[in-house]
Amino acid sequence: MQNEKLCHIEALNNVSELVFYLDADLNIEWANQAANKYFDADIENLKGQIFFEKCNNQVKSKCCPIIRAKETKEIEEGIMDNYNDRKWKIKAMPEFNKEGKIENIIIIGLDITSKKELELKKQRDKLNWIIEGTNLGTWEFNIQTGETIYNEKWAEMLGYTLEELEPSTIETWNSLIHPDDAKKSDELFQRHINGEVDIYSCEKRLKHKDGHWVWVLGRGKITSWTDDGKPLKVFGINVDISEQKRHEKIIKELNKVAVAFQSLDNEEEICQKTIETAREILNFDMCNIALVEDNNFIEVASSEPIEFESLPLDYGILGKAFKNNESYLNSDIEQEPDAKPIRSTYKSGMTIPMQDIGVFQAVSNEKNDFSQKDLELAEILISNTKAALERVYYQEELKYKAFHDRLTDLYNRRFFEMEMQRLDVNRQFPLSIIMADVNGLKIINDSYGHEKGDELLVKTAEILKTVLKEEDILARQGGDEFAILLPNINNKQVNKIIKRIKNKVKMKNKDRDIPISLTMGSATKENPEQNIYNILQIADDNMYQNKLSESRSSKSDIVYSLLNTLSAKSSETKKHAIRMTKLAFNFGEKLNLSNSELNKLSLLTTLHDIGKTSISEEILNKPGDLNKEEWELMKKHPEQGYKIALASEQFDLIAEEILAHHEHWDGSGYPNGLKGEEIPFLARILSIIDAFDVMTSDRPYSKAISKEEAITEIKDCAGSQFAPELAEKFVEMMK
Repeated sequence: MQNEKLCHIEALNNVSELVFYLDADLNIEWANQAANKYFDADIENLKGQIFFEKCNNQVKSKCCPIIRAKETKEIEEGIMDNYNDRKWKIKAMPEFNKEGKIENIIIIGLDITSKKELELKKQRDKLNWIIEGTNLGTWEFNIQTGETIYNEKWAEMLGYTLEELEPSTIETWNSLIHPDDAKKSDELFQRHINGEVDIYSCEKRLKHKDGHWVWVLGRGKITSWTDDGKPLKVFGINVDISEQKRHEKIIKELNKVAVAFQSLDNEEEICQKTIETAREILNFDMCNIALVEDNNFIEVASSEPIEFESLPLDYGILGKAFKNNESYLNSDIEQEPDAKPIRSTYKSGMTIPMQDIGVFQAVSNEKNDFSQKDLELAEILISNTKAALERVYYQEELKYKAFHDRLTDLYNRRFFEMEMQRLDVNRQFPLSIIMADVNGLKIINDSYGHEKGDELLVKTAEILKTVLKEEDILARQGGDEFAILLPNINNKQVNKIIKRIKNKVKMKNKDRDIPISLTMGSATKENPEQNIYNILQIADDNMYQNKLSESRSSKSDIVYSLLNTLSAKSSETKKHAIRMTKLAFNFGEKLNLSNSELNKLSLLTTLHDIGKTSISEEILNKPGDLNKEEWELMKKHPEQGYKIALASEQFDLIAEEILAHHEHWDGSGYPNGLKGEEIPFLARILSIIDAFDVMTSDRPYSKAISKEEAITEIKDCAGSQFAPELAEKFVEMMK
């Protein structure tokens, strides 16, 4: 521009309005300081630029006063709304050359943006900064024209550039939205336009450039209206919620599998279902479940064949997770020595324990292939798996307990009767039953306690199991009784089985302090007409008859084995009984006892301390005085001996005497404080003999005294500890 031509507008350089001098093609030739400041540039940078390139292109329309001035060749005035996000009152004045053509257009702009509009601009700028920082996709839809404006992030969500989506109209949107979501989206959008809801919000699927569907959450709100009050523009955002939707789908899948687990009733099915579900929620090269069995990890289910069937419980990350009951996410196995992989190609993995049940593991051939979110989702799956396995184990345990004896682990009476009915069919005949009873269990319980009696029952069960075949049914009927069901076994074969059992018991008794004694009876069903319950009763009756004939000797064997056990604990006890037996015979003759009474006294001297079998060797052989607790335990041996004697018909005739052999004439003895003639006669005799032998023999807790000293002690205790008349006669005998 020539300098002389600008002289008449130089005065406008310092005014507050924006002043531009454009050529006929609307290129900037000059701008005043206000314009330069507004565009943060000087005239040199603005020169030659097309005016509309420095402004928002939306102002370039037929209603723009600048365009009108060029077309009408007259001065035009008007409002430009989006001139750099501000509202301007524009006056465009054309200047003509000598030929009457427009040579220049002078533009004067007055900023008439209100405070409210300025605040809205600030808010809009702030929103744009937030959107840019959060990578949200934005869109603006002109309801009246159908024009749609997207930002770069919106296009990137779908794999496009903005240029690839041009021209941006409502048709662009319609071509991308999933057909199943289009109607729902339109309905929600119309409800917002109609004022029924404050905001448009809809989850829908949009087609990605490569063909898959992307889940997005679209939200929008009307931002401007036409002069007659109709909605003009809606501004909104799109958020990629594909990952969220994937997780929602996974959660639904996990809920479904939790329900499905309820219908599965075995370990293998549950583990296999877990592997199938893991494939839906994780990206792995291999996953497997190893359960704990016999102190090893045993592979139960796997997505791919693997090289191991069992591993020790301390193996690698499996063992670490199991020991600590803690999940581990290993992004780079090469950098984590504890995460020893099953196969060297595995580079990353996750390991989730199921407490004492086992471990789940998923691995990948790529590093960093699992996220923390993957681990959390897998933990939900495995918690469902664990709960399902525990339910199955509990049901199996209940079922097992319902049909098994807790002590011996054999079948119980209930199961035996069910099997008896099941096997009561022609193809199982002849069907035989053996009933077996453990002799002397009460004696064992009374002498050693129920723990020892339970041990005897367990050993008996073990012997029976070793003799029978797998298809035979062995059950504990309760107490000391066992029952055996033998399909396809005749009477002759049953007798051979009973003989084998007896031989097995005999061999085992060689190594046992307390002998096992069994009485057995049997019966066989040969044809369908016989009632199986009658056969059971016959076997039981036969056993009872045999028991009557065997019981006396078997119980005697047990009692004498108890004596042997007592002698093994304390050799003094056996010698004590031998000395007392000789002394008792002499004293009995002195008292003119009958032969029957002499025999009873002899048996009493042998068995009077039988109750000490339940007392430990440490107490029996303690060199010093017994403490209070030990003494109280020792004082119980007469009652224990009484119970043992009562359990056998052969020995029950001396049970009362055993119970009373530590009672004193003056009532100061134990256990019942009997006095005088309340004490059985033979017990009074035994009391003197016992005391004399104890005093004249070395004991762990005392040295022997002389015969004379012992006689003096008995004389002194006559009338207090001992019956006076018996003490006098004993002293006479010993002089």
